[in-house]
Amino acid sequence: MKKIITLLLALCIVPLYALDIHVATNGSDANEGTASKPLLTIKAAQAKLRASGRLGKEPCKIIIHQGTYRLKTPLQITTEDSGTAQFPVIYTAAKNEEVVITGAQLITSKWELFKDGIYRTLVGNLNAIDQLFVEHKRQHMARYPNFNAGFIPTDGDPSVRGKKAGTVPFSGAAPDAWDAKKAAEWATPEGAILNGMHRGLWGSQHYFVTGKNDKGELIYEGGWQNNRSAQPHKGYRMVENVFEELDVPGEWYHNTKDGWLYYMPEANVNLNNTKIEAVLQIKHLIEIYGDHKLPVEEMVIHNSGNAHKETVVKNYETTNPVKHIQISGIHFTGTKRTLKETIEPLLRSDWCVYRGGAIHIRGTEHIVVKDCSFEELGGNAVFIDSYNRNVEIKSNFFQNNGSTDVNLVGSFAAVRDPAFNFHHLPPAMDDIDTTVGPKSEDYPADCLVEDNLMMRCGRFEKQASGINISMSSRITLRHNTISHTPRAAINICDGTWGGHIIEWNDCFETVLETHDHGAFNSWGRDRFWFRASPSGPDLMDEKGKPMISNYIEKYPNMPLWDAYQTTVIRNNRMQCDHGWDIDLDDGSTNYEIYNNISLSGGIKTREGYHRVVTNNVILGKGYTCNVPYPKPTHDVFERNILWGSPTYRSSNPTLWGGTRNFNFVHNPDAKNVVPAYGVQQQTLDDAESLYGNVLFSGEPQHGDFTVSNNSEALQLGFKNFPMTGFGVTSEKLKYLAMQPQIHIPKEIASNVFVKSKLKGLFGAKFKTLETEAELSATGMFDTYGVLLVSVPKKSKLARMGFKVDDVVIELNSDKIKEEQTFFKYMRSLPKGKHTVKVWRHQKQVTFSFIN
Repeated sequence: MKKIITLLLALCIVPLYALDIHVATNGSDANEGTASKPLLTIKAAQAKLRASGRLGKEPCKIIIHQGTYRLKTPLQITTEDSGTAQFPVIYTAAKNEEVVITGAQLITSKWELFKDGIYRTLVGNLNAIDQLFVEHKRQHMARYPNFNAGFIPTDGDPSVRGKKAGTVPFSGAAPDAWDAKKAAEWATPEGAILNGMHRGLWGSQHYFVTGKNDKGELIYEGGWQNNRSAQPHKGYRMVENVFEELDVPGEWYHNTKDGWLYYMPEANVNLNNTKIEAVLQIKHLIEIYGDHKLPVEEMVIHNSGNAHKETVVKNYETTNPVKHIQISGIHFTGTKRTLKETIEPLLRSDWCVYRGGAIHIRGTEHIVVKDCSFEELGGNAVFIDSYNRNVEIKSNFFQNNGSTDVNLVGSFAAVRDPAFNFHHLPPAMDDIDTTVGPKSEDYPADCLVEDNLMMRCGRFEKQASGINISMSSRITLRHNTISHTPRAAINICDGTWGGHIIEWNDCFETVLETHDHGAFNSWGRDRFWFRASPSGPDLMDEKGKPMISNYIEKYPNMPLWDAYQTTVIRNNRMQCDHGWDIDLDDGSTNYEIYNNISLSGGIKTREGYHRVVTNNVILGKGYTCNVPYPKPTHDVFERNILWGSPTYRSSNPTLWGGTRNFNFVHNPDAKNVVPAYGVQQQTLDDAESLYGNVLFSGEPQHGDFTVSNNSEALQLGFKNFPMTGFGVTSEKLKYLAMQPQIHIPKEIASNVFVKSKLKGLFGAKFKTLETEAELSATGMFDTYGVLLVSVPKKSKLARMGFKVDDVVIELNSDKIKEEQTFFKYMRSLPKGKHTVKVWRHQKQVTFSFIN
């Protein structure tokens, strides 16, 4: 009886009423907002909730009924709309009803035949149309080459300077897309967009045409979308928004001067009975913004890697966050592309971003976005910006979005001694800020991205990922399936401030349109970071000692000032097409990587500190440990199973500053298990590592790499871990998710190490630049040229001006593609002045010498 009374008292405390506001496409904002008399707009429902005085005091919900809700301006959720932990405010689709929120507007004007299968309609003085949808299907701006045309060689020449991407960027590209000869076909190219890949296929760069010069060449501006801005790739180019290129069904062109919209439909389509929607200039659909300090602090970034002398950014300092909002069950689509706005450099990483998305979250706590879908958006889907705590992005479907699906990016105001250019150096030792951790609280922390299905992000911008993290702390990425990406599935731009947990994700078909990257990719060009090359650090003091060594001797904990919390990568399945499955690039520091299946690209750790890589199954490309920092680096590579050839990829693996041991090199045809002599000779390490048949008890061809109880890998300390459970967990997303293909390695590592013979001349050693590891280590854009492996100070080559780690690419205007050509040229140099082009410290350098 006492228990019953207690229960009744508890029930009395909980309100027996709730405030539900209903919205429907056949409603009216003059209605009461009940189920029988719904409102017409979400904004009106929001206003009614605000006026009720019940927010945060009892359950409050906006229930949106089936239909399409077209926004001309974003829905703004502010601190006035906050809920509480007990009573969050919920914006949700009605149960089992399909709700669409879009920035696309219906085109209702009458269509008429123009000519040659092209129709037109007069839309008047509309803002420029950025995307067009016909019966919910995205159409293409009039373009050359056409969509799905593949690579179109010029004049029958199939060659493309630079490494070819496996998937042709932009679904069609041609070297002559921007040429004056091509532009001569266009009467008024103003407004055309030139889409090109970065010269090194490190993402894309976009340019905006303003006219032609007297020679008929296009005049344009742009290229600031990449923080390692360079000349565009000579082969992978595409132009769009040109009337004369409207030549196939599915293409369109909007002439903003005379107000005509032109479109070529498929045969037998009556456009006047067809749903046609146009996205104008709306970039956000929902903005959840907390209160911030006024005026907003502006920061001027000088000479960042985006090729701008000055980039002005805003650092928002949250004073009062929006709290406890939930958004669920809604389909988001129809936002503008943000090619021109992607300009803000993310520290010294390769990324520039536009801070915004279909849902833009800034200055919040406990926001939940779940069971939604984000498709055919022009730019980012969700952007979590500056101060945010405990934001959850769960069980959503992302597909065919223009840029990144989920961004978590902090404020530059929280970073100590921020730098924004790959070539910028740390402050002087006596001037550097030595404080550990962030400078303020304006960054995302303790957020969760879980059980999301992400497919084909980066439809327009190629420096895009399923999930991107920068200047954030303790972000958990769990049980996401991310596939068919132009670049990484998961990217971390910097070490600020670590503590991330990346687990149970399934990432495959990644780095499709680019290269030299990873399914998981990270950089760590933080306060401690100095550039390095295959032989070690680039910058030396006057005594020839690496500058970084001076800093580390004075500040031993310096690498952990920014990456002060360990990031853990565990229990993931990763696969990359043009790079590494897990790529810890420049400076990446303080990682634990274990219990992962690397399906094809292997694992790479470039210069950095405190990377512990253990208990992984690594197929294909093995372990790349190139570009060393001075020992010790506190790196560990132990108790891994490696299947493929070669086991280690490095220009000089003996320089690596960590420990390698207790690894098992698998050869399914081996009859005995023996010491791993090959890797021992290669690395002068791996004393206890073994070579032989690891004895898989599972079915490797189906992705099960469990080893039997008799496997000697277990004696080395390897432990079996789960081979299933990767990716999304909700049934509706599992039904839609694809699975990676499992390819058993065809090449098997030998247990005999054959040392490469280097060419020698004038006291120096050199070789043809030919491997992907060397390409990545030098930062070259293609595997050509001659890498100088050793150039002693007193050698003749040194006196001429050559340096170790130079890649020789030209001598007296003649291309130097391989070692034999270089050897022949140098042996037969006539007396006089000679000019050389080399790739040095990741940029082209020209110098001359007298022979």
